[in-house]
Amino acid sequence: MPGVALTSNPGGATPAATSDLVSPVPASPTTLATSRPTSRPTSRPTPRPTSKAVRCTPTDQLRYVYDPDRLQVAASCIRISGIVDAVRKEADGDLHILVALEAKFRYLLRPANQGEELGDLVVEPVCVRTVTQADAIAACAADPDPLTPPFPFVGERVWMEGRYVFDLDHGSWAELHPLYRWGHL
Repeated sequence: MPGVALTSNPGGATPAATSDLVSPVPASPTTLATSRPTSRPTSRPTPRPTSKAVRCTPTDQLRYVYDPDRLQVAASCIRISGIVDAVRKEADGDLHILVALEAKFRYLLRPANQGEELGDLVVEPVCVRTVTQADAIAACAADPDPLTPPFPFVGERVWMEGRYVFDLDHGSWAELHPLYRWGHL
């Protein structure tokens, strides 16, 4: 479904059972950000929310997802919004940004998003960290222009666009993988 922008529960998809509370995340060696910075970088303008429909467009980051057959594609590009609960670095060079979705997007979650993923949507910018996982090295080495920091901090309200998939290696939890673009709300 190229250019699809899912913005709400369109007529009856069963919403996942999630809490409306944002749970604090304990610090761990893989947690990158645990609090909001005192100021935002000035080199990047803050996007403004708009009531207009925005066309979601895939980027070249699709080419750098290692072992893409492990991901079942549900939509080629969607936009979501919510609050960042955690940011974790992964051995495959990706980040796991856990986003507590706004109520109108919670229907995108699956039962597997509970537990380790805090009931949040997993959002993965690819090849943005050092790769230590052998089967991901070649894919990331080929990426001439990965997304660059800064990435959102825990507690920030953001919009994000990416390919909506179910990760078959992790119980089919829902993800945006790869992340195409994001901004503050």
